[in-house]
Amino acid sequence: MDKEKAKALSEMLKRYKELQDDESVNLIEFHTADGQKHGIGNTAVISVLLSVAIIELERLLRVAQFGNVSPQLEQSREYKAAKALEYAMNDFGFKPERFAESLTFFHKTLEQTFFRTVKASILAMAARKPSMIDDRNRASYEMCQMLVSILDDVRLPFI
Repeated sequence: MDKEKAKALSEMLKRYKELQDDESVNLIEFHTADGQKHGIGNTAVISVLLSVAIIELERLLRVAQFGNVSPQLEQSREYKAAKALEYAMNDFGFKPERFAESLTFFHKTLEQTFFRTVKASILAMAARKPSMIDDRNRASYEMCQMLVSILDDVRLPFI
């Protein structure tokens, strides 16, 4: 972990979130290499830019705290599937209940594989170091910790 970088990113992230929350930014100015200045004064565009900046700062902070994804994992089909799911869930219109309802239409062998994946995901979350868990995921982490004893005793056969 790069503690100095993580601290600086954490402070910058906090400041950007404050700017986003109080909606006080009314101009973003860009300075080009040739000395020209260009500005954006549209508050809707500024809001989107702040959101993108916050997402990127959160990503950079995770990398500073926990490191990058290994090239081997990044090239795996499992990682690519997880990224596709991340993309789908990164939308306020994503409904977990509708997703769960959709599972009944999976091929039954794939439904088995999905639940083995859910089990593995719960066990992996529970195995994380507490320092890797932020407040947004604290309740999920604690729930996973409670489920470990149950899941360790349950075998999901491949039929």
